[in-house]
Amino acid sequence: MIETTASQGRASKIGRAAAAVETNMEAATETLRTEIPSSFVDLFEKSLARTKDMHDKMTAVMQHSTEALEEAVSCATRGSAEYRVKLMEIVRQNANTAFDLARGAFEAKSPGELLELTLTHQRKQFELAATQLKELSALTQKVVTETTEPIRNGMTEPFKLAS
Repeated sequence: MIETTASQGRASKIGRAAAAVETNMEAATETLRTEIPSSFVDLFEKSLARTKDMHDKMTAVMQHSTEALEEAVSCATRGSAEYRVKLMEIVRQNANTAFDLARGAFEAKSPGELLELTLTHQRKQFELAATQLKELSALTQKVVTETTEPIRNGMTEPFKLAS
């Protein structure tokens, strides 16, 4: 309670000080307007208008860029979640095939049957790895495209606005 009153008092003092500074600046500006030749005042006003325009354009560029980066981060987050799910699916598939191989090895009745089972497993595993690599590659390409698209659009659009 005491801290709230103290902080309100400080805020009130800061507000009064800011108002006093603003009043002093306005008075100084009016004094300078009467003492400075009109050509300098016109030049100053034009420069001030250009500066304000430039500030507005830069603010728009920064806002669009920020929005583009936020969208890119959001896409990257979604993409990494998809990638994790895909990796977990691959791990599950590989673990299942490894258990199938182990079960088959225990059920093998001769070394020749074990060798045939191992070779068959290796061939299937190679084909599965190639398929999994293609799937991961396609997913990576999709995530990269979705992530960079907002950045590409977000960087060209603001500069069109600024020009």
